[in-house]
Amino acid sequence: MARITAKERVQKKQNLDNMVISIFMNEGWDSVTYDRLAKEFNVRKSSIQAYYPSSIMFATALQGKIFPLIIPLLNFTTKQAFIDSWIKAYENKEQHIFKEVVKMLLANILKDGTSPYSRGSVLNLQKILAKNIGNKDAEDAIKMVFGEIIYMKMHN
Repeated sequence: MARITAKERVQKKQNLDNMVISIFMNEGWDSVTYDRLAKEFNVRKSSIQAYYPSSIMFATALQGKIFPLIIPLLNFTTKQAFIDSWIKAYENKEQHIFKEVVKMLLANILKDGTSPYSRGSVLNLQKILAKNIGNKDAEDAIKMVFGEIIYMKMHN
């Protein structure tokens, strides 16, 4: 097996990350799979696993790129305003990225070996909200919006 240089490895990881972002943005979280990436790059799945040892690590490709797109959709002024804006953003078909982010966060958080990036994103969101409404209300709001999403999915 041919060895690659550190520079080549970084470039391949960047190319993979870019593909993960592209698939996520255009087709959604469910389309980001080992099979899909292997097909796109014409390599074996094991080659992809060298960069993403677990599928929840696909979220690392999104780090810092997706959060800025969803923050403007949320109203952080009050607990109820946050909850209402979350539900509105989730149901907005023109803003499918928000729904995909929530789907990704839930999927990764519920899996064994939760990605620290997914957990960190939720905690970061809670911290931003807490600056405006306090820690307790921010924690309650986060619990409520994720609970609401799970409840909504039961009825779809």
